[in-house]
Amino acid sequence: MRKTGQIFRFLIPIIALVVLVVLITGLGRRRMTKKAFVGAYTEWEEAWTTNNPDLLERTIAADCVTHIPPGPDIESLEDYKQHLRDTLAAFPDFSATHHEYILEGNWGATLWSWTGTHKDTGKWVKVTGACITKWENGKCVEHWTFADNLGLQQQLGFKLVRAKK
Repeated sequence: MRKTGQIFRFLIPIIALVVLVVLITGLGRRRMTKKAFVGAYTEWEEAWTTNNPDLLERTIAADCVTHIPPGPDIESLEDYKQHLRDTLAAFPDFSATHHEYILEGNWGATLWSWTGTHKDTGKWVKVTGACITKWENGKCVEHWTFADNLGLQQQLGFKLVRAKK
């Protein structure tokens, strides 16, 4: 009986430490729920479609980094809002739709498309792509956007040319 008591006296602090570590590392890192994830993208659609970048404040962290290859990274929420305003200036009737949502832990992905008429050329375009997002505390902290930029350029009238040797 004495050995059992010694074992428990040894194990109790270890178990308490493990529980404490699990609680501390788990606090502040709520997992994104599918409902919240879809809701965030619904708000993003509304922000883009209604030209209301302030709607993004509830779902994008102030220091969120957005990667949109091949361009430079967008390194804050305020810069992302400006990106939205610039895009909508070029496509005043912009309309976005998200088609599919995948969420695994705090990582999410969505397929999307947008349409709009280019202000300078008058050409209507449809662009498709996908986003991968990392979420912490219900806000996007990192965001990768992959779009069919070649398709967009071709719809605007640009042609591929072969370089002369």
